[in-house]
Amino acid sequence: MLDEIVALKPATLLDVGCGTGDLLVAAREAGIARTVGIEPETQACVRARSRGLDVISCRAEALPFEDRSFDVVTLDYVAHHTENLPRALREASRVARCAVLILDCWFDDTLASQRVARRYDNWLKRRDRKSGYVHNACPTAIELISMFAAEEFSIDYFCRLILSPLDVAEVERSARGLLENDDDPIGRLELEGILDDARRDGISDDGCIVARFLRDGEAADTA
Repeated sequence: MLDEIVALKPATLLDVGCGTGDLLVAAREAGIARTVGIEPETQACVRARSRGLDVISCRAEALPFEDRSFDVVTLDYVAHHTENLPRALREASRVARCAVLILDCWFDDTLASQRVARRYDNWLKRRDRKSGYVHNACPTAIELISMFAAEEFSIDYFCRLILSPLDVAEVERSARGLLENDDDPIGRLELEGILDDARRDGISDDGCIVARFLRDGEAADTA
């Protein structure tokens, strides 16, 4: 993500859902003059601000900035954590002068071990949602493009996968640990199916998708 940002030579950057600010720190060290983050989680905001970062407490669906306030806007593993992704993308495109960059998880469904990984990932996320945590399925490239739907932007994306097998026994230990004190017969039954498939087909770590939405006719200022 940092390479993608630096290649655009922005003077200003907004990181949506910045967490404790690792990307902001890296961008600042790379020479970007003004870096701002937004983050809804209070503890993460406090931690980021303690690092000397400019971080505002708000949600991605309602950014408190004027139109085209930042050269580049990023969502770094944040898209699947938004309550309303289409609205968040509209807000990102509104405040971006030159580009919106999105990095998120991706699974290659042509591979059996990746299909198992996606099922397990969705199983984990459903458990998170039961506890009130915003954790949605990872958006596909087509979903991101259709949600963005801004005529003045050129759209490009690429996917990357380093096919890294996961230890099925470790996955099983971790998953069963989550169910120790949870009376969820449907979840248990679904997990057994996932584990059976993992023993047969394997399970591998997720890859990533990088989507670039570049505003036509605009170029970032040189930092």
